[in-house]
Amino acid sequence: MFTIITRMKSKSLANTNFYLRDKLKSDKFIARSIASSTAIETGESIYKIESKITRQRSAVKRAKLA
Repeated sequence: MFTIITRMKSKSLANTNFYLRDKLKSDKFIARSIASSTAIETGESIYKIESKITRQRSAVKRAKLA
């Protein structure tokens, strides 16, 4: 018996998933996913958590290193 082993080319999920190809949309989807999971665990509103996440991300993008 012969066994043929082939390696699949590994591509990141962002490159293979249609919904994650657009960076702006994927950031929104990821933030919504995190917010909804957190809301289930904490009982806080999804919208409040999502706004906290997006505020934190925009603050990081505005920060510049010297």
